Amino acid sequence: MRKTLNRLLIIICLFPYLTKAQTQKTEILILGTTHLHHMKNFKESMLTNVIEKLDKFDFDVICVEKMSGELLNDIASRKDKAFDGITKGSFGNRYLTVADTVQKVKGITFLEAKRSLETQKNIEELSSKERKKILFNYLAVTDLPSAVLQYRYIKDKSVFETDFEKYIVDLIKREGSGNSEYYSLAASLAKLENIHKLEPIDNFQDESLLLKYYPGFMDDFKKQSKLFQNMDKLPVFVKSKRLTQEGVATNDLSGLYAFVNSDEFKKQDYDAQWGIWHTTNFESGSDRARHALWEMRNLQITGNIMKVAALNPGKRILVIIGASHGGFLEKYLKQIRDVKVLKYN
Repeated sequence: MRKTLNRLLIIICLFPYLTKAQTQKTEILILGTTHLHHMKNFKESMLTNVIEKLDKFDFDVICVEKMSGELLNDIASRKDKAFDGITKGSFGNRYLTVADTVQKVKGITFLEAKRSLETQKNIEELSSKERKKILFNYLAVTDLPSAVLQYRYIKDKSVFETDFEKYIVDLIKREGSGNSEYYSLAASLAKLENIHKLEPIDNFQDESLLLKYYPGFMDDFKKQSKLFQNMDKLPVFVKSKRLTQEGVATNDLSGLYAFVNSDEFKKQDYDAQWGIWHTTNFESGSDRARHALWEMRNLQITGNIMKVAALNPGKRILVIIGASHGGFLEKYLKQIRDVKVLKYN
């Protein structure tokens, strides 16, 4: 009897700790970034301090501003010209083109490549040849960023033997050396954290839908152009520009990243870029549609983040995305009981 009581007391004492372990929230940090390919004279070394700061969070998963292969193929299958900006533009064209080519040359379908990636275990222990296979599977499902990351893990580059494989290596080198937060920031941090995939969480359909259902939007915009002509002189954008110039000059963009992830930036950026659509009063309603579809896009991104969270419960997730999304995503995620929103600053 005494043993039974002692065990019961132990369980009662441990219960708060057991409960805490079972209900540890999934932690998500939304890192706003400027799009680095727009930054003149950018060098990857400018992100050293930013990456060191992020490395201390010890993330388990990193997400980037890219659409999934499933979504890209779905959009392409519609054959709707309204979405040509995605399938024939920078958001999707190169990913779909490379995927189609790899599927044909390697004789693998999208679903076969995806299934192989989903069942892959113990990736840290793979040989260079096995990693090469994973790299081509990523390409076959349009995940070029993860393929670039995978290439960085391959120690023996001689495994790329055929002319086609060497062509792909050249493509990956060009892609990975460009000024992009995918590679200069996400992939560099992933390598430090021993993360082997970059999760795509975006949905770029908002502008295509806007122009499909409101073809006169640009005419409406031009008629009200005076409302927008001095936007770059607003304090939020003046400060962002100054911090960018200072960061380039000092080879350290820490100040810029601290600002674009601050509450000050999120409020001012919203008022400047999105609050304005409540004052334009376009007769067609296309201004209200512009704002509504932006909210839609951010809700869709949040849904994609939560899919990642569902597959990684209790883990720590980093989302690297354009700074104007930050306030929206945090607003939605804070309403989810099983999520703790982390702060960069």
